[in-house]
Amino acid sequence: MEPISYDKYTKKIIDQEEGIVFKNKTFFVALLLIMTLRIVSYFTLFPSSVGLTRVIKVGLRFALTGLSFVVLLWLWSKLKNHLQFYYTNVTSALLYCAYALLGVASIYWSTNVTFTALQLAMLFESIAYVFVFYHMLVMYNEASSNHATFDTLLSIGIGLISLAFIIGLMIAPETFYRGTHGGTVHRLGGFIINPNELGMLAVIGVAMNYLQLFNNKYKVANVVFLGLNVAVLLLTQSRSSLGAFLLVTMVFIVKSKNYKLQAATIIGGVLVLPVLVNGIIIKQGDVEEVMSMTGRLPFWSDLLTYGFPERPILGYGFMSISPSPFTDKFDSIHAYAASMTHNTFVQVLINLGLVGAFIVLMQMVATVFAISTSRLEDLKVLAIAMLIPLIINSITEFGIFGEANYGILFYQLVIVFFVINCTTKEKYRSL
Repeated sequence: MEPISYDKYTKKIIDQEEGIVFKNKTFFVALLLIMTLRIVSYFTLFPSSVGLTRVIKVGLRFALTGLSFVVLLWLWSKLKNHLQFYYTNVTSALLYCAYALLGVASIYWSTNVTFTALQLAMLFESIAYVFVFYHMLVMYNEASSNHATFDTLLSIGIGLISLAFIIGLMIAPETFYRGTHGGTVHRLGGFIINPNELGMLAVIGVAMNYLQLFNNKYKVANVVFLGLNVAVLLLTQSRSSLGAFLLVTMVFIVKSKNYKLQAATIIGGVLVLPVLVNGIIIKQGDVEEVMSMTGRLPFWSDLLTYGFPERPILGYGFMSISPSPFTDKFDSIHAYAASMTHNTFVQVLINLGLVGAFIVLMQMVATVFAISTSRLEDLKVLAIAMLIPLIINSITEFGIFGEANYGILFYQLVIVFFVINCTTKEKYRSL
C-alpha cells in the first residue's frame, strides 16, 4: 500500500477534523492574543494600585504560560505521529541556563534576598513561557505552511498596542503622558510603562512591519501599523529608540537594493535630522545632559569605581546592586540613587560579578554564532531586526539581562529561534 504523503495527510485532517489544526483562523487569533497579552502583562495597567498591578502582572503571565502548555499538549496529541521536534545550537540555550542557575546560587550571598528571589521567579517563568509557546508556534506553522509566523503575530500585536496608547493619550493624557524636565517635556508611556521601553517596543513593531512588507504580506495593514508605531516612537521622545529605528530602517533599505530608495532615504535623513536633534535629542538645549546620557555616565563610573571592587567575583546577588542589606538602591556620589544600573551589561557585572559577566559574554557569542551560521535567511533577518533595538535599549535601560521586562522575553525568543525546530517525521529521517 502506498504510504500517505504529508500533503495528503494534511488534506485528510482538514476533512476529518474540520480544519481545527491546519490554517484555522481561531487558532491564529489564539496565538496572537497569547503573544499580545504576554507583552501587555509587563505594563502597569493600574498605576493607582501597586498591589492590584502586581497581582494582575503575575497572574496574567502564569495564566498565559499555563494556557500555552495546555494548547501545546492538545496540538501534540493531534500531530505527534506525523511531526518531530529536533534541537540545534543548544550551546546558547545551555549558557543561558547557566546564567540563570548562577542567579539561583546567588541567593546565598545576595544583599537583597527577597528581590533576588522575586526576579528569579519571573525569569524562570519567562523561560517556561518561551519554551512552551515557541514549541507550540513551530508545530502549528509546520502543520499549516507558516500560517502564523512570528513576525506576523508581532506586527499585528504591537500595532494594536500602539493604537491603544494613542487612543489612551487622547482619552487620559494625565495617565499616558509623563512629564520630564520640570514638566516642560511630555513623553508617551506615562505611568503605564517607561517611555524608553515603549519606544523600543515600537521599533520592534516597525521592524516586523518592514519584514512583512518585504515579503508582500498584508500591505495595507502593515503600512497603517507602521505609521502608528512611528507615531508612538516619536511621542516617547526616546533617543536610544530613535537611534535603533534609524539603524533598523537603514538595514532594510540596504537589503532592498533599491538605489533610488536608498538615495531618497539619505536625502530625507539629512533634511529631518536637524528637527530630530532640536526636538528630541537635545531637550531644552541641554547639551550637557546628552553628553552625560542623562546622568548615566557618572552613575556607571561610581558603580565601577566604588561598587564593583567590593564584590568583583560573584557580585551582590541576582539583580541586586547595593552593598547594603537595608536598601535596594546604590547611592551614587556623582549622580543619583537607583536600584538598577540602566545598562544590562554593567548590571550583570555588579550583581553576578566577573563570573556572571563571562557566562553572559559567552552566551551572546553563541547566539550570534547560531544566527550567522543559520541557513534560514528570513529567520536571520528577523533575529537581527529584533536584536538591534534590544541591544541599544540594553545599553541605557533594563536590558536583556536586567529586571523582568519584555526585552528579556524577546531575547529568549531570539535564542530559541535557532534551537527549537519542527519538521515531518519523513523529513527528520533524512536530516
